Amino acid sequence: MISMVIWVISLAGSIAAICLAVAMDAQTSHLGATALVSFGIVAAAVSDHRATDVAGGSEKALAASGARYLGVLWAWSAISANVAYAFLLDWPYWMPVVVCMFLACGVCFFMAWIMDREAASDAPDPLGLNLAELLPMSQLALGGLMLGALIALRRQPELSMGGANRWVAFNLIICTAAALLTLSGYLLTCRRAAIAEGDVGQANDKILDAAV
Repeated sequence: MISMVIWVISLAGSIAAICLAVAMDAQTSHLGATALVSFGIVAAAVSDHRATDVAGGSEKALAASGARYLGVLWAWSAISANVAYAFLLDWPYWMPVVVCMFLACGVCFFMAWIMDREAASDAPDPLGLNLAELLPMSQLALGGLMLGALIALRRQPELSMGGANRWVAFNLIICTAAALLTLSGYLLTCRRAAIAEGDVGQANDKILDAAV
């Protein structure tokens, strides 16, 4: 409960600081603060993942932890963009961007809920075994697409995308995409390492045998 309160206060404070940078039109400061918070979430995710692993958490528990932090990253980015454009700046494309971010957030939290439920249950579920890898793989691909889209837009100045006020969304997308690539890559690397050691592979075989 205490950790949840600390998380809420920290995220609320970071959103307030970033919105202050928006109000002051401090684009460089906004980018720096956004990057700091994004990779702060990644650092917290790595720490929690390691703690869960050391405590003997199952593969599904590890997957649920990673999915939750991916959801936190999307939620923080979506709320920051929503506050910036709903109250401080005007940009005609902000609503679709925010909606997509909230949808991605919802998917991650839904996957975390599924994996938490399966981790607490002894019932074999072969389909659930793939979620631990499919979610970070999809987020890795999405992060790459986001960065690629921004690079393409910057190379075509005629695509103004609503003018000067797009910088807030662009900063958030850049940092969110970079954090997604980092965290998703870490989760996939850890899972592949576990498979190579045989832990996950043996567990998966047992579950599949029980299901059959």
